[in-house]
Amino acid sequence: MEWKGITEKTVYMGAFDFSVIVLFGNQRTSLAYVSWKFEDKETDLESNYRGKCFFKQGYIPIIWIPKKPRTNREYAIYAHECLHAIWHMFEWANIPITRDTEEVMAHSMAHLIANGLK
Repeated sequence: MEWKGITEKTVYMGAFDFSVIVLFGNQRTSLAYVSWKFEDKETDLESNYRGKCFFKQGYIPIIWIPKKPRTNREYAIYAHECLHAIWHMFEWANIPITRDTEEVMAHSMAHLIANGLK
């Protein structure tokens, strides 16, 4: 979905009843969108991020990066932010992050990375 120059993609996390929003676009507009989506006027709109995963209890995580990745560094930033979102999903599902759940985390990461960029 396009909204004021930003692209929004909702990624449904398969077997989990959980979603993550991925935003690409201008930082200030994207952060204003996050503030609106979280119904939170306190969202920091002044920071200079290369990417960020926003989370507020009771809301789904929102990953923001300026544009779809093209360089190795940009893919690394996106993957980094995906890990934060997966961490929130594990907390939501009350799944401990251990060696026993490592494979679930790896598949969740792969799913979010692949589907957030389509």
